[in-house]
Amino acid sequence: MDKLAIYLRLSLEDAQVMADGFDKGESNSISSQRAMLYAYILSNEELRGKEVLEFCDDGYSGTSMERPGMRRLLKEVKDNKIGCVIVKDMSRFSRDYIELGTYINQIFPFMGVRFIAVNDHYDSRDHAGSTPPIDTAFRSLLYDLYSKDISVKVKTSVENKCANGEYVFGQVPFGYEKSKEIKNTVVVNEKEAEIVRYIFSLALHGNGSTQIARILNEKGIPTKTQTRHPERAGKGGRTQAWDSASVRAVLNNRFYLGEMAYGKSKRKYVGSKGGIAVPMEDWKVIPNHHEPLVTLEDYEKVCLFRKGADTAGKGEKNPLVGKLFCGGCGYSMTYKPIRGKNKYRRFECRKHAVLQIRSCCTYISADPLEDIVLTMLNRELMVRGDAAKENRNLVSFRKSCIARLEKKITQCRSRKKQLQAEVDALYESYALGEIRAALYRQKADGIKEQVALLTAEEEKYEEELKRLREECRRAGEDGKQVIRYPHLEVLTQEVVDVFVKKIYVYKNKRVEIQWNFREDGKETECSTVPQ
Repeated sequence: MDKLAIYLRLSLEDAQVMADGFDKGESNSISSQRAMLYAYILSNEELRGKEVLEFCDDGYSGTSMERPGMRRLLKEVKDNKIGCVIVKDMSRFSRDYIELGTYINQIFPFMGVRFIAVNDHYDSRDHAGSTPPIDTAFRSLLYDLYSKDISVKVKTSVENKCANGEYVFGQVPFGYEKSKEIKNTVVVNEKEAEIVRYIFSLALHGNGSTQIARILNEKGIPTKTQTRHPERAGKGGRTQAWDSASVRAVLNNRFYLGEMAYGKSKRKYVGSKGGIAVPMEDWKVIPNHHEPLVTLEDYEKVCLFRKGADTAGKGEKNPLVGKLFCGGCGYSMTYKPIRGKNKYRRFECRKHAVLQIRSCCTYISADPLEDIVLTMLNRELMVRGDAAKENRNLVSFRKSCIARLEKKITQCRSRKKQLQAEVDALYESYALGEIRAALYRQKADGIKEQVALLTAEEEKYEEELKRLREECRRAGEDGKQVIRYPHLEVLTQEVVDVFVKKIYVYKNKRVEIQWNFREDGKETECSTVPQ
C-alpha cells in the first residue's frame, strides 16, 4: 500500500438538514469527519505511519460523482498513487446505489485499492473475491433512498420559507442587499438603488438600452461587478462597462416592483445538473415583499417603450459565432444577417457603441472573412499533413522512449518491493532478538534512503513518460483530423469547432487565428480582409 486517502464530503442538503433539525447531522461536518478518520488511522497498526492524502468536497451532493475533490481522488487512484481509500461511511463517497456498487465491486478491486467505510464496519480486504454482504448492499440502497428523501425535505423547506416571504437565494438583485438585522430579508442598498432609479429615469425619457449604457459609461457610473466585486473588474484585459444587455436586465426585473418570484426552474431528478425552466405564468409570486424602487406605472411605461426591441437578427446562425472577437476591446463580435437595412452579412463589435474605443473593429464582412478562414485552414492542414509524413521517425523514437521508461519504472517498483521484503525480514530478525536495535536501525535507515532515491527516480520517469504520451496523443489527434479533413470546401460548424480556438479581427481588418491543433496557442496572421 503506497498512500492512504481520506475523503470528506458535506452537501448543501446536509448543511440544510443540520440547520433545520431534520436529524442529528453535526457528526457529518467536515471537521468531525476528519477527526474521526485520523483517529481510526492512528488506532490501526497497519495504517498508522502511512502517508495520508486528504480530499474534500464541501457543499457537493453525493448523488453525482462530478465533484472537484472526488475527481482529484479518482485521478490519483488511476495513476496508482493510492492504495487505500477511507471514508466515514459509504454515503460520504456516494449516495447513488449503482455508482457506489460499481466502485466497490469492480473499479477499486481491479485497481488493487482497499476501501474502508468506518461507520459501516466495511473493509474490502475482508471481502476479497466476493461481493459485499447483504447488509452492506442494503445499507447502500438506504443511503440512495435517504438522499432522495432529504432532497424532498430540503425542497419543501425552501418552498415553505419562500411562501412565508423569506429570501433564501444566494444572489440579491442590484439595488438591494441582505439585511444584517433580520435573517432572510432584503433591504435597499441606497448607493446601488440610485443607479437603478437613474436607469429607469433615462428609459422614461425615451433613451434606448444602448443609449443608456453609453450615458452610464460616460458618467463613470460603476457596474454591478465594479460595485460588488472590484477585484474582478478589468479581469482578462477587458474594459468593465455597461452594455445594452445589462441595462435591459435591470429594466426587465420585476423585483424592483417589490415582488419576489420563486419556482422558476425544477430539476429532472435528484442530483441532475442544471434545471428545467418553468413558464413565467407558472412562477409563484409574492407581491409587496420588499421596498420597491419604481412604481408599477413607470415600469409599464418602460416595458411598452421597449416592447419588441432587439429581436431582429435572431434565428440565423453562423459557424464563427462564439469564436470571433474584437482585437480592440477583447469582446465577442455579434453576427448580423441580411435583414432590413443590412444589405450584406457582417459581424459587429458588440461593445463599440457603448465604449467608443478607437481601436475597435466596428464591423467586418462575413463572406470574405469566412473565405479567409477557410483558405488559412486548408493551408494549415496541408502544412501539417506534410509535417506528419516527415515526423514518422520522430513518432517511432518517442514510442521507443516510452517503452524504455516503462521498463525503468517497472524495475524501480520491483526493486522497491525487494527492499520492502528486506525490511520485513530485518524487522523479524530484530523481533526475534537475532540483531540489536542499533544495527537494525542502521540497516533500516539505509534501506529507507534507497527507497527514497528509487521513489524520486520513479517520479522523474513517470513525469517524462506522461510528457511523451501527451505528445504522442496530440500528434495522433492532429494526424487523425488532418486525414479526416484533407481539403475543405465549406466552412461548417463542425469544422470550426474542431480546428478553431479563437479568431481576433482588428480595425485594419487584420485577422489572427488561434488553432485547436496544439495547446501552444499558435497564431496565424492573415492579410487584410477586403470589403
